[in-house]
Amino acid sequence: MIKYSKKNILKTIVILLIWTFVVCYPNPFIFIRNFIRYADLPVDPAIVDYINIDIPDDPGEIEVFVRKMIKYEYDWKNYGVPWYVPSARDAVERQKGDCESRAIVFASILRAKNIPYSFKASLVHIWVEYEGKKPSRTENDDVAFIGKVNDKYRIKLPDLKQWQKYIDSEKKMLWDAMPRSRKFMMFSGWTAIILMHFYFFYWHYNKKVFGIKLLNI
Repeated sequence: MIKYSKKNILKTIVILLIWTFVVCYPNPFIFIRNFIRYADLPVDPAIVDYINIDIPDDPGEIEVFVRKMIKYEYDWKNYGVPWYVPSARDAVERQKGDCESRAIVFASILRAKNIPYSFKASLVHIWVEYEGKKPSRTENDDVAFIGKVNDKYRIKLPDLKQWQKYIDSEKKMLWDAMPRSRKFMMFSGWTAIILMHFYFFYWHYNKKVFGIKLLNI
């Protein structure tokens, strides 16, 4: 009877995960930098000089201004990776990005105008809170599980009742937006790794069986 080695199965799973990461982040520095930037989002008030056009003073109008300036785009299509935390200048130069790009640019303008703000995030979205902001379906305290106020993070359990919506959003962002060439690379690698696993497993198994038969001759 053939028995699978848990150790070999674990090795194969680790290799599959490494391959998945390599396909998603050919340059691993980007992934590491994302966490560094997320810990202290790169808010840059000097961006107002770079924008070089009239910016309104009302925070609500500024938010609309940023949404129009930064067209929404998934990171896969914008940066070639599933998750990317840009600098404020990078977001303005590209004039497209996801919620993180908009939030960083928005917060940069608010800081330049000395308007108090804070960051909040759900499992699939990040936004900027300011005095007088009206809650929306995707930006409200019920869906927020983490917020940053006065450089301090506050965390609460996310609303898991909306798990289906979270999964659908992550699928659109991470899988549907993924380039076909990367999907092909990923599936090809997975297939090769799994086939190699079974090849070496059966080769090792048959080698043991053959050796036992030789000893019994």
